[in-house]
Amino acid sequence: MNLAQDELQGWLALAAGGLASRQRARRLLTYFGGPLQVFGATAADWRQVLDGERCDGLDASFGTMQGTALRTMAWLAQSPTHHVLHLGDAHYPGILLESPDPPLLLHATGQLESLARPAVALVGSRHATPAGQHWARRLGTELNVLGIEVVSGLAVGIDAAAHEAALKGKGAASTIAVAACGLDQVYPRQHAGLFKEISEAGLVVSEHPLDTPALPAFFPQRNRIIAGLSRAVVVIEAAERSGSLITARLAGEAGRDVFAVPGHWTSPQAAGCNRLIKSGAGLLENVADIIESQPWAFSAQVCQTVQANRWRRHKGASSGHGPCAEGGAEDHGGVWVQGGLSAASWSQLCRLLRTKPCDLGELADAVSGDAPQVSRTLLMAELQGLVARLPGGLYQWCVKP
Repeated sequence: MNLAQDELQGWLALAAGGLASRQRARRLLTYFGGPLQVFGATAADWRQVLDGERCDGLDASFGTMQGTALRTMAWLAQSPTHHVLHLGDAHYPGILLESPDPPLLLHATGQLESLARPAVALVGSRHATPAGQHWARRLGTELNVLGIEVVSGLAVGIDAAAHEAALKGKGAASTIAVAACGLDQVYPRQHAGLFKEISEAGLVVSEHPLDTPALPAFFPQRNRIIAGLSRAVVVIEAAERSGSLITARLAGEAGRDVFAVPGHWTSPQAAGCNRLIKSGAGLLENVADIIESQPWAFSAQVCQTVQANRWRRHKGASSGHGPCAEGGAEDHGGVWVQGGLSAASWSQLCRLLRTKPCDLGELADAVSGDAPQVSRTLLMAELQGLVARLPGGLYQWCVKP
C-alpha cells in the first residue's frame, strides 16, 4: 500500500487512544472521508459531528505522530512484505470490518494472501499440557489441510503449537499471528524464530505503531482482533481466569462461533473449557464440527471434503467397506511410510489399535516413534476412515477385518 507521509501521520493520530477514541475516529472518518479531511476541520466541526462530544487532544495528536510516521515509512521501504492497511484499503480483511471494534490501522509483515482465506482461531493456555499441545497441533494440521488459516496470538503454549502445526502443514493455508506490540519488536522474545517463520510463510499483524512495547492492557485488545479475523474461535485449554476466555467472550460479541475442547474435571487447564461448554459453547471433537456449524462460511470443496471423510469413517466402521476393509491394514503399509512410519511400525500400530482405545503417548511408545510423527500418521489414517478419534484423546481402529 502506498501512503503519503502526511496521510499515514493522520491515520496514526486517529488510531492512537483507546476504544472511545477509535469510536469517535470512525464517526469522524465516515463524515469527513479521510484523515487529512478530519484534521483539516475545526474543533467546532468535530463537536457538531459528534453531537457536542469533545475531542480534547485530537488536534495535537497529528503533530506528535510525525516521528512515528517517518519511522513507519522507512520500515515500509525495507521490504515488500511490510504493509500498513487502513479501514479503506482493499486488502483490509472484510470479516474484521464486520466486527464491533475493528482497528483503524493494521501493520502487517508477510503474505497478505492469508487475509483472503477463511480463518479459525486456536487459542489456549500458556501453561499447556502435552495433551493440549497435541490437540493444537492436530487441529492446526487439519485446518491447514483444508486450506483454512490458523489465527492465534504468538504466545507460548497452545498458541505456539497451533502456529507451528500450520507452518509445517502441506496445505495451501498458513497462519496469522496477532501481536500485542509493534512489529519491530517480538514478544515473547523466545519466539523470535517463530515470528520470522510466520512473517515469511504466513502473516503477522498488529494495530500498534512501531516502537510500541507489549503492555498488559494490549493483550485484550489483541484478542478482539484474533476473534474478529476468524470464522470461529476454538479454546483448547484454559484455566478459570484466562485470557483465552476473554477471546471467547469477544468472539461471541462479534457473532462468531465459539468451541471448546473438553477436559478431565480434575485438570485446572480444563476448567475454563468445561465452563465454556456449560455456558453454551460448542463441544469440539474435530474440525468437521466447525465446518458443519457454518457451511456457508467455507468453500464448497472444504464442505465436500469434510462430508466425504465423515461418510468414509461411518461406512468403514459399520460395514467393513472402508479403504482397507479387504485384507487388513498390513496390505497397505507402504502408504504410511509417507506419514513418517515404516510399514512394520504401521502394522504394529494397527494391531494395537484393534485391541483397545489408545492415546498418542502409548502408541508412540509402542512403535518407538516420536509423537508428532505418529500424530501425522494417525491424522492420515483418520482422513481415510481407518482410525476413529474418541473423546479424551483416544484412538481406535474403526474398520472391520
